[in-house]
Amino acid sequence: MAINPILDLNSQPIASLVYLKTNIGGWFFDAFLRSTHTSRLNITQHPVQTGAALTDHAFLQPKELTMEIGMSDTASSLIPGQFTGGWSRSVQAFKVLQELQALRVPLQVHTRLGLYQNMLIEEISAPDDFTTLLGLRCTVTLREIIVAQVKTVKISTNPAVTDRANRGKQEPLQNQSVIVEMGLKKLLGG
Repeated sequence: MAINPILDLNSQPIASLVYLKTNIGGWFFDAFLRSTHTSRLNITQHPVQTGAALTDHAFLQPKELTMEIGMSDTASSLIPGQFTGGWSRSVQAFKVLQELQALRVPLQVHTRLGLYQNMLIEEISAPDDFTTLLGLRCTVTLREIIVAQVKTVKISTNPAVTDRANRGKQEPLQNQSVIVEMGLKKLLGG
């Protein structure tokens, strides 16, 4: 099974649902039973000097999103063609999640509480027993990839120090160490 990691979220019928219904990378599961949104600030435990900028001593950790997903083999997909090709929709949904994880392509995740960019599936946990014979109930943990913007700066090819720079008074260094000096005294009997 090959899935398209880059879904066109502007195409119909996805565009009519994408900002209305919770989805993971454009994949619309039957039910999102629970979502846990975690945003953490890492704060220094060391003393901070009075007057120092506190933003230098705290930084945001990547956002984390844990979603409990439900899929039924008896329901039909919101998007025609999603979760087809396998012997059941629930198994196919599990395989889609595993493939999205294996691709390691940043996903856009939309929930009722917000839109998350650059998310990767960190963990998929799916217990399988008699209650999930005709469905899937799994927990998916996603973590944000923080993307930094890089700026290229031109630097001069001229040397930073010229021959005319004042380098101060320069004196030669002694090459002998204390240990060598003590060893020589011992050898010479002194």
